[in-house]
Amino acid sequence: MLFTNGIPILPALKAEHIAFSDKRMNEGLNLLIVNLMPVKEDAESQLLRLFGQTDHSINVDFIYPVTHQSRTSSNERAEQYYKEFDDIKDHYYDGLIMTGAPVEHLSFSEVDYVEELKKIYDWSDRHVKLRMFICWGAQFALNYRYGIQKRMFPEKMTGIYRYHIMQEHPVLDAIPEYIIPQSRGSFMDPYEVMDEADLDVITYSPYTGVDFISNQARTDLYIGGHFEYEADTLLNEYVRDREKNGEAAAKPKNYFRGDTLKPLPAYWIPFAQQLFQNWTDMMEKNRWHHDEINILE
Repeated sequence: MLFTNGIPILPALKAEHIAFSDKRMNEGLNLLIVNLMPVKEDAESQLLRLFGQTDHSINVDFIYPVTHQSRTSSNERAEQYYKEFDDIKDHYYDGLIMTGAPVEHLSFSEVDYVEELKKIYDWSDRHVKLRMFICWGAQFALNYRYGIQKRMFPEKMTGIYRYHIMQEHPVLDAIPEYIIPQSRGSFMDPYEVMDEADLDVITYSPYTGVDFISNQARTDLYIGGHFEYEADTLLNEYVRDREKNGEAAAKPKNYFRGDTLKPLPAYWIPFAQQLFQNWTDMMEKNRWHHDEINILE
């Protein structure tokens, strides 16, 4: 069961019988999502669907960077329904997710809200138990925490990719293969990642590099791809890219059936569901207790 603190519940989720509470659950896990995606509703739907399929009760708060200068309808939605950092800075969360963002072409210093993200990251060191950074969110966090540099692919990497599981990690329990959607134009330098003593490379491909990285304490996850993507997400992105870039748009690999624009079965989704179940199990095991918070305060 989920509580979303005022965000309109998407009809598709109701139709799938995902249960929502009308008030915050005292015994529920507390999750904060920093939603940087350009289409806020899509990211909400994808993440809430996965968390709603776990066997945990979760209170979900969404925040967005108020320093981001944008007048899109999606950002107006965030202004209407999301919290700001100042609203939650005195709270404690069992988990935090920072999503990707369409700013890979910019250096980190050129992103207009990067200083706000640094403030959120520093705050989360003391106020959050487990953190998951996705796509550009992972690149930002790895750069800010460890100084690891971002590199650009010659063209956008998009499609479905398989990675070797290099070592065990509790979030991969009962996941036989690491298969994940990718949609990004940049990557973190794998040699810099492997040279960092506090980081473990969990999954790797000789063709596309590192994807899943963990700190040694197993409290921070950095995921290059998008387990949260649904069956038609890459199709929708490709259509938008074609409208913008024409024939130059990169076509997702290992995703379409032959030469058609019909996606193959979304065989990564069961793995995504298991990963989010595993991560919420970790949240439950490591959740905040009142005596810990009292000591910190």
